[in-house]
Amino acid sequence: MFRPTKPEDWEPYRETIAYLYTYMKLKDVMPEMEKRHHFKATEKQYKTQLKKWNLDTKYTKSSEYMAMIKIQKQRESENPPKQTRFALRGRPVDPKDIARFEKRALKKGMIKEEDLIDYEAGEWNI
Repeated sequence: MFRPTKPEDWEPYRETIAYLYTYMKLKDVMPEMEKRHHFKATEKQYKTQLKKWNLDTKYTKSSEYMAMIKIQKQRESENPPKQTRFALRGRPVDPKDIARFEKRALKKGMIKEEDLIDYEAGEWNI
């Protein structure tokens, strides 16, 4: 069993970890690396390394959702209204996810109902 102690210990496994993490959750990547590559590291070590490699962007951040909502509302206010599809980091974003975030953001007060209705003015602070 190999346990990484230095940053350079991770480099031979970078591609494999990146590939697995694209399709799996971290809790599934860890035992897979242990089983197939005899590579054992803690969750904190993985998270630190993923951040260094800029691979910690698997989940959509609220600021990204807010930007998508802003663009979506701009395009809906055009005449004629336009449908908008989003892709983030090479993956399509489900419109249901955007709608769910918008509903939660309204509930939490991150955005206001009047902001969504009165967007035609073209100024929206999010």
